[in-house]
Amino acid sequence: MTELSQAALEHEPNQSTPYKDDPSQRCKNCDSELLGEFCHTCGQQDRHYIRSVFAVVGDLMGEISHWDSRFYRTLINLFVRPAFLTQEFVKGRHASYVPPLRLYFFISLISFLVLTTLIDFDNVAAVQSDLTPEQQAEVEKTIAETRQELEAQGQEVPPIPEGTNYENAFDNLQVSLPFATEEEEQQIAERIRELAEDPKILIKRLVSLAPQMMLIMLPFWALFLKLIYIFSGRYYLEHLSAALHTHAFLLLSLMILTVLSKGSAWAADATGYAVIEDTIDYAENILLVWMVSYMLFTQKLFYAQSWPMTLFKFALSGLAYIVLLSFAFVIMLFIGILTA
Repeated sequence: MTELSQAALEHEPNQSTPYKDDPSQRCKNCDSELLGEFCHTCGQQDRHYIRSVFAVVGDLMGEISHWDSRFYRTLINLFVRPAFLTQEFVKGRHASYVPPLRLYFFISLISFLVLTTLIDFDNVAAVQSDLTPEQQAEVEKTIAETRQELEAQGQEVPPIPEGTNYENAFDNLQVSLPFATEEEEQQIAERIRELAEDPKILIKRLVSLAPQMMLIMLPFWALFLKLIYIFSGRYYLEHLSAALHTHAFLLLSLMILTVLSKGSAWAADATGYAVIEDTIDYAENILLVWMVSYMLFTQKLFYAQSWPMTLFKFALSGLAYIVLLSFAFVIMLFIGILTA
């Protein structure tokens, strides 16, 4: 070793942070000697939290502005760049963007708050109980003409049951479940009859359960991605981060679609110009196309397979997602009936 390098090594401790020069600086958590701003033993920051209100407010505003810039950067890249955030996360570039799980939680919270605020549950649950005489006559005429056509073709037409009324449709409801006792089945049937009289209660409950069910779905969806891309060499958590980002995008898009739909109706009523409603409808259609394209480009860019293989797996994953979503909806509906 040369004299110059040896002198540099001997001089190096004196060039360290002021914490090493001052033996009184010790970590308040583990009492280790501080060599920098953070303790090398436990990781606690050397920071005094008992200070003036003005200093606390100043730090808070700085953290908020820093978080805001990171959040907006994340949001823009999430919406316009398929697979980009997942690729950045896998590469270890975490400081510039909101982590996938935190991003999903935040967007799901905001989106479902917006959805529950904008959805008119009274109109969704409203059912027209009685038809006007003209409407009733038109329905009966259509039924009679249809029956005549079927009879002319030689088909056997069953008789129309008398006294049919949708309000009494659930009176004779029977529930049969392999895991429930007869008493529990009767209780479930009675609960369904009660909810049929006021479906708004069930709809509100289903909307409140949707975020939890989507979160439960994510690990299973990531497992499916792991199976169809088993030779990609990617870990399960990489597939999970891709699932979190794509679902965050879908929730964000659904929120935008809901706002556009409500804004379209409001703008048309307020201004009377149909062109505004047509323009917003056009924007909605573009967003729907982008949602499908986004999912396709995500699989292509993140897994980097050929287009034929990507299209095949995209179609396969689409079918699998419909099946998974159907199972989740059935479970959510069952829980909603029991807990609404």
